[in-house]
Amino acid sequence: MSETKMSGNWKKEKEDYSFIRSLSQVPMSTPLWKAFARPAEVDIKWHRNEDQGQIGSCQGHSLSSVLERLALVRGETVQLSEIFAYLSSQKLDGLLGSDDGSTISGGCQVGLEYGCCPEALTGYPSGYPRRADREAILSSANYEAALPYKALSLWEVPNDHDKVLDFIGGGGAINFGIAYYDGYIPDDRIVRSYQPRRSGGGHAMCVLGYDKDGNLRAANSWADGGYLITPKAWKQMIEYSDTAAIGLMGNKEAVPVDWYNNSPYYKMRLKPE
Repeated sequence: MSETKMSGNWKKEKEDYSFIRSLSQVPMSTPLWKAFARPAEVDIKWHRNEDQGQIGSCQGHSLSSVLERLALVRGETVQLSEIFAYLSSQKLDGLLGSDDGSTISGGCQVGLEYGCCPEALTGYPSGYPRRADREAILSSANYEAALPYKALSLWEVPNDHDKVLDFIGGGGAINFGIAYYDGYIPDDRIVRSYQPRRSGGGHAMCVLGYDKDGNLRAANSWADGGYLITPKAWKQMIEYSDTAAIGLMGNKEAVPVDWYNNSPYYKMRLKPE
């Protein structure tokens, strides 16, 4: 695997960590959160395996997947445009015009302010789009089509793993970037420890669910698809200095949503893994 492919192009050097540190904690001490009974597990079988190909669009994939998850909580299954999410994040980051990656902070601000349009409006290119193609993807019509798929709030990711599960079970999702390295995801698709190297590149992924043992269900933007992160590995990851992570929800107050057993998708879902 090449270093370019391995890095995924999460632009950690441009990451706005001060913005991430300024985010509020999820108000989980409220009566609504205390009364919330989270699902025993949240599967991600609805999520299509995606492949960023030769484009450094990993953060566009993770952001669009998170916004798809928020739409699912509202009762809609949709495939959003990874390339719109990537290019609009680059535009906010000041990186548009070169396939040089994007940031978690910029992407999540795009998700909050603009959302992401459906993929049917843009397709997904084989290479980084040229100027005319970028302008077509980032057209005013596509920004308008993105608005129904906005996140409504951004939050600090809880340190306590039980609260992370509550956040996901209550309708949230997490966009995160890490220092990536070859072998991060083992052959059995379970990350049990996180041991980054300073020389490694950056890669963005997302947390969309969890299993009955409390392992987080994450999605990767290469064709290998989903994998699990154990509580130990997630703690190591979230405490690492280069990691950037933001929680997104589909309501402004971070109110838990009793959605899992009532959503159209999960009423028709396959048996849990």
